[in-house]
Formats: sequence, structure tokens, C-alpha cells
Amino acid sequence: MQTRLLSNFALFLFVSLLAACDVDVRFECPGGEPGEDWVWNGTACSLRRDGFNWSVSSIAPALDGSDDLYAVGSFTHFKKRAVEYIARLNNDGSLDQGFDSGTDFFSPQIIVSAIDGSGDVYVGGYLSYIDSTISGIARLNLDGSLDESFNTGTEIQRQVSTIVPATDGSGDVYVDGPIRLNVDGSLDVDFNPGFAAGGDSITPATDGSGDIYVSRNVAPYIARLNNDGSIDTGFDTGPSGFNEWVTDIAVATDGSGDIYLAGFFSGYNGKTANGLARLNSDGSFDTGFVVDTSVFHFQGGRFILPAVDGSGDIYAHATNTNNQDVVRLNDDGSIDTGFLIGEGFNYNGSASDAAYTTDGSGDIYVAGDFTHYNSTPVVNLIRLTASGVLVR
Repeated sequence: MQTRLLSNFALFLFVSLLAACDVDVRFECPGGEPGEDWVWNGTACSLRRDGFNWSVSSIAPALDGSDDLYAVGSFTHFKKRAVEYIARLNNDGSLDQGFDSGTDFFSPQIIVSAIDGSGDVYVGGYLSYIDSTISGIARLNLDGSLDESFNTGTEIQRQVSTIVPATDGSGDVYVDGPIRLNVDGSLDVDFNPGFAAGGDSITPATDGSGDIYVSRNVAPYIARLNNDGSIDTGFDTGPSGFNEWVTDIAVATDGSGDIYLAGFFSGYNGKTANGLARLNSDGSFDTGFVVDTSVFHFQGGRFILPAVDGSGDIYAHATNTNNQDVVRLNDDGSIDTGFLIGEGFNYNGSASDAAYTTDGSGDIYVAGDFTHYNSTPVVNLIRLTASGVLVR
């Protein structure tokens, strides 16, 4: 370790000299002990050791009353303890060692809790599982073992990037396509969408209809589907809809039935909408939601998280110069200055997902690939209060 520190000190002096000469440099950092990961932070090689040793792509609160948190990503260790790709953390941030998915999965990218109270989770991505036909999506039991009663057979032989449990009590799940799978993983042949592709984001409507909102890969880039998959023509997207892709959809929590959308778009039916918009429940543009993009930019935002405190606010992924951050917006689209992120994440860091804690605190988790938040060393997963303060 002393040798490593001396090496980094010498490297720091060398880089400082180059920086003084206005030379842009990057270094490939050496490997470390098992569970360690040395990364280039712009001026020196720093050690990630406080959490996951590599990026976290998706998180999901356990819905079994435990207040635990599931995570998937590229990691192979947590605080130097071996845990590959899938982990469950206790509410205090420690690793739940009773959850063990083994090493049979490869490259999971999304994790979503089942809503039946079992504590089970769905995992999706480029999956493979030893001695099984499981691919694309799997269901894991509370202890991390494979739930073999859920099996898609040969129906899905591709990456699954979106998983959404149906809210009609059936136990079914939607996956991108869009496709609806029965509770046992078989294809629901009665669900027939009016288009053959899309569904990068799927969100159930909250009006009890069983309808879902889905993103599409062609204009108008958004649709509302009835529970049989047909397009709900009562949701009118106008003559053109959005002018580019929608990456995330979230239903407002104020009882209005409105929806928020993030994406690469800059307009909706001729109205300015720079990466973040709110549509009324009939599909019309909500002109009362106006986002100021002079400081933060929302093009290609990865998540929208509506506040659950009754305020009508939302948390959203944004960029600011070199930083990728999470900001809180008031219900009119203005920045909520009560949520203070300071410098945000380190300049080459990125946020990939956010979720609420389930302990009633109002705190949020943010996951991604980062080493600092507001100049404080953190690693790939943090917990923030409703005012933006880091919870250690």
C-alpha cells in the first residue's frame, strides 16, 4: 500500500506539471487487490473501496417491508466482499449476505421488484443461466435463487431493458417490445399491440383501467395502450407528437393522470419541449410546465422520479456543463432551490437510476458510475435527503 501511495503521489506531481503546460492527459490505472478498483479521476488514480467496485445500472426497493434495496450492474465486489452483478443491501447500507444469486447470470442491466409482497425480483438484460433456457428476463426468489416457475422458454431470445409488473393483480409483467408475459413467463397471446417495436419505457396508468403508456421508435414516439394492446385513441398525440425518442415516462402523483416524459426530443406538436415535458391525461401539451434549460439540460434524461410528498415536484436526471446530476423541479418546471446538490457528481461521473427509500424518510437513492458527490468521495450508489444532503 505504501508503494501504491508513493506511486500515486509521483503520478500526481507529473500530471500537475503537464496540466500547468495545458496538456490534456489520461492514464490507465493499475489493478489492485481483489475487490479494489483504481480509477482515473482527472488528476490521479483513486481507489474505489467504499461500496461497489464498478457501476450500478439499476436499483429497486424491496417491497417486502424490509426497506432493503436491490442493485444490478457491472460490479464484482461490495466493500471488498465478492458479489457479482446482483446484490441486496440492508437498510443500513450493509450487504445482505442471505441473498445469493451465485455467478450464473451474465450482464444484468435492470432489476424490478415484484409487487406481490414476496420480496422476489425480476432481472433483465443480456442474461444467460447455466443449465436453463432462461434468457433476457428471470425471476429470483427472496434468497436470490432462480424461480423456475417463471420461464419464458424460447419466447424472448434477446436483451430485455424494460420490465414493468402489471397492476391488475394478474401477476403478469410487461417487457420492452412491448410484450406482456403471463405470471409463469409464457407469452400473453391476447395482448396484441398495434405496432411491432418500441417500448423502451413502459408505465402503467393509475386510473384503474389497466392501460399502459409506452415509448415508440417512430413518431409520435409515445402511445397509450388499452389492456389488450390496442392503441387508446382517447389519448390524442396530435398531428406529429414528439420529434424524437422518449427515454422515460412517469405518471404524476397529484391525481391528475398527467404524465412526465424525458427524452431526446426538442418539441411536441410544434411547441418547445427540450428533453422534458408534461402531457395532460388526454395527450395535450401542459403549457403550465416550463423547464428552464439555461443551467440544466434534460436531453436524453435517464429517469424521472415524481415526488411522493404531495408537492407535485419531480426529481429528474440532468446535465450541467461537464456534470451529470439529479435535480428537483417544482410542479411548474422551475428548479426547486430547496434541493441543493452543490457541485453534483464528479465531472466524468454519470447517474443511471433513482428510487425512493421505503422507510418513510422521503430520501432517495441515486445509482450510476461516479466517485464524488458535491466533492465528497462516494462510490456508485448514494442516499440523499429531500434537501440534497448526502446520507453517510
